[in-house]
Amino acid sequence: MNFRYTAGFMLLRCSLGLALVLLSACNSDVAVSPPAEQRTLLYQPQALRSFVRMNQTNAEQYFVSGVYTLEANAWRWTGGQAVLRLYLKETTGLKYAMKFAVPREVLAHHAPMHIRIRLNGQPWEELRYDKDGIYDFAKPVPAGLLKPQAENLVTIEIAEPLPSNGRGPELGFILVEAGFQPAAGDA
Repeated sequence: MNFRYTAGFMLLRCSLGLALVLLSACNSDVAVSPPAEQRTLLYQPQALRSFVRMNQTNAEQYFVSGVYTLEANAWRWTGGQAVLRLYLKETTGLKYAMKFAVPREVLAHHAPMHIRIRLNGQPWEELRYDKDGIYDFAKPVPAGLLKPQAENLVTIEIAEPLPSNGRGPELGFILVEAGFQPAAGDA
């Protein structure tokens, strides 16, 4: 005996299925409640300051880009361009200070190393290094390049970083500490 689905049978079957779906949607066991209250953070981010050491616990808060992981609990490699954000209450009587290293590997790729520093997007200083080593740089900053009661961006870039060649990120220089300090007592 052959059983054939007629149009009436199919319409009845679809109607029953649709009715079951609609009826199940009308009676919901799900309780509607307001969103859960936000929990407070277990730690509060520390406020930015005018100076950062690469080994301080909240150092990552100061990095916008181009600064890599902490090494030897003291320093960090940068890329070809590193951008830091530093908070300044006042802008008069400050110097920018930076302790860094010019790596032999980068100089072997391209010597001399040219380092350009921009403050809040404005060109400020250009440095040149022919030898590898650890350097301390400090120079008074014109107050007009800085913003009081605000975050200030410091961009440090080198012209020819060591390319990655597929073995990791490009490498620029090694940063130990950087930021703004009172210029009092400098000659």
